[in-house]
Amino acid sequence: MDWAFDRKAHLLPLKTAEASVADIVASPTSTVASSPVSSEGDRRFSLHSLKSRARRSISGREAFSAGSRSSSQSSHFRKLSKSRHQSTASISSLTHRDTGLSDESGHSSIAEIPGSPGSLPSIGWQSQKVDGICSLEQDTHLLRTRTPYLVVTSEYIIKLKSRSDVFDLFPWLPEKPAQETPGATPEPLVVIPISAVVSVFPAESTRPSFGIEVWWKGSCGASFQQASFFFNLPSERDEQMHNIVRAMRVSQHEDSEAILPAPEVLKVLEKIHESEEPGFRDRKVEVFPVVPRASTRKTHIKKVEDSSKKPQESPSFYLVVGTYLCHFVVINKGKSGEPVHQHTTFGLLTLERLRGDWAIHEERFNLTFRHPFAPRVVLELSSRFYRRIIRVFGVADRYLKPTWPQMWQSTELFHVSGFREPQYLTPREDFGGVRRTLDAYLAAYRCRPVEWEINWRTRFGPEFQLLPAKKGARYSSLQLLAVLRALRYNDYFNSLSFRDVDLTVLSDAHDRFATSKGHVAHLSRTCVTLNADEIEILQQSSVLHQEFHALAFCSETLQQIDFSKSSTSPPSRSDGDAETPTMQFLTPILNLLRADITICSRLILAGNTLCRSDFADLVESLEAGKIHGLDLSHCGLCGGELRDLVAPLLDRPQPLQSLSLSENPGRLSVGFLPQILHNLVDLRELNLRGTLQSERNVIGPCIPLEALEPLKCLEVVDLSGFKISPSTLEDLCAFLEARTRYPTDWQVPRFRRLILNHCGITGSQAAKLCRAVVDGSGTHLSISGNPLEDGIEDLADAIQQSQTPAGFYMEVVEFREESNYLLLMKALTKTKSVSLLSLAGTAPTPWIETTTVQPCSSEMVEALSDFFANNQSIQYLDMSGVSGKLEDGQLAKGFARCLTGLSKNTTLTHLRIRNQNLHDDASTLGVVLSKNKTLRMLDCQDNDINISGLGFLVSSLKSNTTIVDFPFSATERTSLLNNILRGLKKGPHPAPPHATKVGGGDRLKGKEDVVLKDVLNRQFTELDGYIARNRQALEKALGRSVDFELATDSLEGIESTWVALGLEGAMTDQTGGLGPEDVTPIANGRPRAAVRSSDVGPDTSQPAPYHVRHGDDGEDSPTDTLDPVSETSTPPEMAMAMAEAPEDDPMFKQMMQGFKASGFAAG
Repeated sequence: MDWAFDRKAHLLPLKTAEASVADIVASPTSTVASSPVSSEGDRRFSLHSLKSRARRSISGREAFSAGSRSSSQSSHFRKLSKSRHQSTASISSLTHRDTGLSDESGHSSIAEIPGSPGSLPSIGWQSQKVDGICSLEQDTHLLRTRTPYLVVTSEYIIKLKSRSDVFDLFPWLPEKPAQETPGATPEPLVVIPISAVVSVFPAESTRPSFGIEVWWKGSCGASFQQASFFFNLPSERDEQMHNIVRAMRVSQHEDSEAILPAPEVLKVLEKIHESEEPGFRDRKVEVFPVVPRASTRKTHIKKVEDSSKKPQESPSFYLVVGTYLCHFVVINKGKSGEPVHQHTTFGLLTLERLRGDWAIHEERFNLTFRHPFAPRVVLELSSRFYRRIIRVFGVADRYLKPTWPQMWQSTELFHVSGFREPQYLTPREDFGGVRRTLDAYLAAYRCRPVEWEINWRTRFGPEFQLLPAKKGARYSSLQLLAVLRALRYNDYFNSLSFRDVDLTVLSDAHDRFATSKGHVAHLSRTCVTLNADEIEILQQSSVLHQEFHALAFCSETLQQIDFSKSSTSPPSRSDGDAETPTMQFLTPILNLLRADITICSRLILAGNTLCRSDFADLVESLEAGKIHGLDLSHCGLCGGELRDLVAPLLDRPQPLQSLSLSENPGRLSVGFLPQILHNLVDLRELNLRGTLQSERNVIGPCIPLEALEPLKCLEVVDLSGFKISPSTLEDLCAFLEARTRYPTDWQVPRFRRLILNHCGITGSQAAKLCRAVVDGSGTHLSISGNPLEDGIEDLADAIQQSQTPAGFYMEVVEFREESNYLLLMKALTKTKSVSLLSLAGTAPTPWIETTTVQPCSSEMVEALSDFFANNQSIQYLDMSGVSGKLEDGQLAKGFARCLTGLSKNTTLTHLRIRNQNLHDDASTLGVVLSKNKTLRMLDCQDNDINISGLGFLVSSLKSNTTIVDFPFSATERTSLLNNILRGLKKGPHPAPPHATKVGGGDRLKGKEDVVLKDVLNRQFTELDGYIARNRQALEKALGRSVDFELATDSLEGIESTWVALGLEGAMTDQTGGLGPEDVTPIANGRPRAAVRSSDVGPDTSQPAPYHVRHGDDGEDSPTDTLDPVSETSTPPEMAMAMAEAPEDDPMFKQMMQGFKASGFAAG
């Protein structure tokens, strides 16, 4: 069905002079509501009802005769009663349809009327097609005897002094009355070009009359003109208003440029956009002329004169829609005629409601914006482009919030009567559109950017991580609100992290201006809604409570949230408040868990101080079996609280898969552990570091094999700080041997790591653990801080025979005898099973003679040099030193001589040797770098390297083409500069006289300071250039890009990262690390590199993302266009999505089915 042709048939204009008979449509008598927010009881104009009316035809002469009789009767009536003219019959019987507006018209000379014929080019009235004629209300104050008339043609709106002027201006109209004689061509009082009309709408005045307001673009580009016309009856007003609107729609179809802003005004609008959104200065904005109404008019027009007497000049008003912001702009004429502007900016995502009417005659609409913690701002506007404005705001909202359900948009934001819900298709964007939505919220709230990262190297990846604010600051409440609302309804992420981000800034924050239910999440993506009582409870809760309720309630994929150190202290309450303090973000999640409304069942609360109510909620949720992962390490739990927490785990089987209670001041009896393990059959990770307490009366193993064997999914166990008895050790060895022999099977995850630090394990016991691990299983064993020197011979023998795990951590182990240390290093030289080795802080006790620490012995240098040269299995090595108040482990001076063996090593790829006093031997390390061809990463920070040593390292990197990671942080660079300056100050030359004190010490401020900084900066620039060169070469060889910024402080993190990136072929079968394996699907066999906010810029690829072309499907009223069973053509956005989407995309297929069900054709 050609709806455009059908609509045109219903909107035929009046016949011209050549026609003897005009098609007349009876005018409806319904009145038009005063505003889009008027009561529903008011009867409104309906195009549907108009179509159903019967047409009638009368001759022009009959119409004229009726008008003549009516005019005579009304004149006689005025003489008798002196009451207001109430004529209901006039030439207005020639008009067509109704539409609503309101204002009156007076008499004035042509010279004083803005926009009068004197200021317009010569008009050929003979060529004008008259659409409607109607008498206006007389001005009773002036006791005028003549009745002014309004004539609507296809191109102009004309106000004439009298009825005779109508016939003089349009002599081809039906025959004139006999008493009237032809006169000279009259001059109209007002002439308004239809193409220049900005808006026409019912006059919203207090007078008991029926009028319309017409606003149009004046001859001066910086101003608008307005005139008001008042009629005798509402039906007359409605008919003439409809005639005007119909003529406007015809001119709008012709894309007339008369309504466009003048060039000087457009330049001002573009400057506003560029200053407010400089990142999108090249993007085209949407500009609409608008007219202020009601309170908006009173705010922006100080002096309002009666425009019914004569047209009034006013500022021009524009609505400018940018990418994230929109602007209401008022343009005035300056003293010299140049445009002067004032503008108010609103964030597009602060739009709280758009209220309007889709009917073709109702151009009024209201925009309600509300900034968080601030009252509403309502813009009451009107515009001939109201439909396009509604569409633009709808497209913008969908573009900026692509994951929000469209039902929310139609029920909470857009209250437009008669508007059928459109299908907005937005371009696809990775990460669920979080970057676009977050940037839009930050811009709307006028906030600085936040730091974030998306990481796929987690068990529940992808994970969105909000990083801590820089320089020790904390995020503001509006920044946090922007992040939380950007993540709402986002089903791209499986986990969220707020680690080390202070959320207490939102504690007890209430938005007292938020009175509607639209500010709380009461509708889920699957259309689950909360009842009225639940919504009321949410409205009374704090903003922090509301936002985390929204995250858990609205997401269908969110499984884990990391709150580590997000609330270090509970919020304080006033004395008069009896409410128990809580962390506020925990309660809504637990409530939803117990109601089975969310799947967010893994909570990491490490480092937070729990309140009593929070703790009670956790225990209740554990009893209900709703929590699958819980981390309460460093939460200050006492022994009683630990016992209360594990009590639900003693009664019946629980679905808990991860439990961490480490580093709490309380202790839990080890006697509870077997029963806990018996009920946690799905347990994957158990961390009880520093929590278990031995029992004197326990006979046999504290952790029996019978309790460990059923745990087929167990992957990580940390029992550090608990003294392991011999019987317990035997059962642990049996468990290791059984679990590491499992074949590779996705149904049985491999056991990855056993951590027994500070457990009193001797070298002989460590050897038993090593032999229990089956070669090739990839298991990691950590036995740091244990007295391994006792029985070191057994451990060395196991290592030498390659009976060791793949990852071996023996950190901070003190050797009293150097010979025992050398025995260990010789065994490690020959092992072929260890790929990751950490000996950080492990060293023999320094040999001190006459209070002087002696350098490395020749035996030590020989053994370590042989280790570096001949080991053929270790790829990741950490031999950093540790120096502190409680622990001290550094190799003796001269250790750098041992590094010469690296020149021959062809296996080692990652080496960390921090804090080993290499400042005097950096040249040796430089020689090694120039010869080694396998090292990928070298970390030698914290060694107090001097300027000459740095120069040796940089020169060596010039010839090295394999090093792609050479950590030298900004802190390290600053420390290096300060150390050099202090060294110069202490030298033989005194400080110059202009040296000043800064921070308690003397610092050079002369030329030496400037020169040194310049030298260091040049060296750092050269170093960075060599690293960048090597990275580009590696990426070229691999044929793909690599994220080199994933390095972590832990050696196991480095290993798992580099294995994941596929940079070492020999390591592709191993994954390590303290955290869980990445089970996220990976593209092309490789997991995605982490994405940081600093790496992602705004999307400026679309020049006009919100542009709505005139004539697009959906711009016209459903009653004008689509029959309920008709079929439309495919929208351009849908066609683009069809072309780009893969054929096997199930989500796209489902979307296509929905479109077809809605009546859209697929071709």
